[in-house]
Amino acid sequence: MSPINYVNAVKMAQDNLDEANRQLAKATTDFAEGKIPEARLLQLHELKDIAAGDLQRVLKEN
Repeated sequence: MSPINYVNAVKMAQDNLDEANRQLAKATTDFAEGKIPEARLLQLHELKDIAAGDLQRVLKEN
């Protein structure tokens, strides 16, 4: 028998949002220094928004 792996959806969604925020903070600095294009910064803003929405959805469902 294989063990049942319990996934805490709220923790996973919060971790994803934390990572998205970390990446966005770095990208904001990198963009200000001219290291990345605006398109990449906008992608990471969208990623953060998606992660935040996912966390809200998971919180409602649990």
